[in-house]
Amino acid sequence: MGVIFENKTRYSQKDYDIFLESYKKEYSVSEYAYTLFYILFFGLCMVLAFMKKDYLLGSGIIVGLGIYLWYKIIRPNQLVDKTKKSQELSGDFVNNYEFYKNYFKVENSEGKAQVLYLKLYRVVETNEYFYMYISRQYAYIISKSGFTKGDKDEFSNFIRKKVFITRYRRRTN
Repeated sequence: MGVIFENKTRYSQKDYDIFLESYKKEYSVSEYAYTLFYILFFGLCMVLAFMKKDYLLGSGIIVGLGIYLWYKIIRPNQLVDKTKKSQELSGDFVNNYEFYKNYFKVENSEGKAQVLYLKLYRVVETNEYFYMYISRQYAYIISKSGFTKGDKDEFSNFIRKKVFITRYRRRTN
């Protein structure tokens, strides 16, 4: 089967910054829910350890919880802020996408890639973009206004069927 959708997405540092803010929102909500659970659970364990006068275990739980909080919340926010300050993009950057039945291709001045839909970590749809995550930290930015074959609504239905429902999110800006 041939190309089902084509998209040409041009974005600048400003658009990339919008993506980074979306990333912070996407992961801060889910991480805070898990973190609250872990704080409550390990907080209870810590209290029980100190009540049993096992100060080494209680201290170990405090250190472990601190490392977890740093790794899951503080570190990702620091990475986003560092990336925003680095101003990696200068001028406009263009990605050309071709979407097929089981995979999509992307081409830009840096090279080419082919990605199976099954390998997508998550797809986030906003008012202006689709962010197709290939890992927790890296995503392809696809502009809704950039479709040269097909349209954003057809693509939204298409990509929703290609990824598990638990990996598809619709967010409003």
